[in-house]
Amino acid sequence: GRVETADRKNPVTMSTDAVVGMMDGAYFVSRNEILSFFNGLLDLNLTKIEETASGAVACQLTEYIFPGSIPMSKVNWGAKASHEYVANYKLLQSAFRKHKVQRYVDVDKLIRGKYQDNLEFCQWLKAFHDQTSGLLSAERRDGYDPAAARAKGKGGKAAKSGGRGKAPATGRF
Repeated sequence: GRVETADRKNPVTMSTDAVVGMMDGAYFVSRNEILSFFNGLLDLNLTKIEETASGAVACQLTEYIFPGSIPMSKVNWGAKASHEYVANYKLLQSAFRKHKVQRYVDVDKLIRGKYQDNLEFCQWLKAFHDQTSGLLSAERRDGYDPAAARAKGKGGKAAKSGGRGKAPATGRF
């Protein structure tokens, strides 16, 4: 369910650490379910959890949950080096602060691209989406075009598209 705070301007803000604890069912969601969630909602073609390590997917999901919260033109979908990953996570953390999302993001661990660290963060992201959006995991907000949103960022046009949206599947990141 939706947890509301005293912030009347944005009823979605919440203390998510209190809502999604480590023993929450969110942390028992499978790798395949997580990949299907991201691929379906954001029209991606991810095959491995480690492909989320750059922070770009987390930025897009956060922008989806909180429209206007992340300048998608600054998200680097082609990030290869750790300092480029860190820049994406700074965008994410700024959006979290703006919307009072109390979630510690261990950037140093995530940018290493280790499966378990990234899986746990992706599980949390999915649970956060499910609790805040009011939509089922596979449903998309009206009028949202994930490929167009991604295309604003560096390397976004070449990011792995699942071909479900308006853009054809092109390239890899």
